[in-house]
Amino acid sequence: MQKVTHAYLQTNLSTDSPGRTILALYDGAITFLSQAKERVMAKDYANKGILISKTMAILNELSSSLNREKGGALAENLCNLYFWCNTQLAVANMRMQISLIDDVLKVLSGLRDAFAKIQNTPEAQAAARQISDQQAVSASSTQIRAVDLPLMMQGAASGGMNARGRNLYGKMAAQQ
Repeated sequence: MQKVTHAYLQTNLSTDSPGRTILALYDGAITFLSQAKERVMAKDYANKGILISKTMAILNELSSSLNREKGGALAENLCNLYFWCNTQLAVANMRMQISLIDDVLKVLSGLRDAFAKIQNTPEAQAAARQISDQQAVSASSTQIRAVDLPLMMQGAASGGMNARGRNLYGKMAAQQ
């Protein structure tokens, strides 16, 4: 069953627009944190830690996907905000403080709602088309196979990139 779910998620992530993928990441982080709060109240500390770690991995993914060159101050501020959220979650995880989880939930919910509102503007749709076009050119020129996506994501989620991901990333960077 887990393989079927993984294949479904892989297909959705690879075919969704970047905007929908970002919303899905925010939704996942918010869901994990809500569940982590429940685990703290139930004194299920092991699962609380797992859920907080999943949220921190999502925040790291969101941060690493920022284009600081084009995003300027906005991208830098988001990066700093994601870092702050991760710091709060690390402390919440150690001290079992639901109030810190709530603080991060407020920030992520606000970002998610703001992003959802701007996603359907003409400017955002044009930018999404441009990104999709660039990704299609990049993917076809580097011959990334569907099987490579979960391998690269697995490395990113664990805080590093595996050898296959580094190799593909190096090829893409060299062509740009």
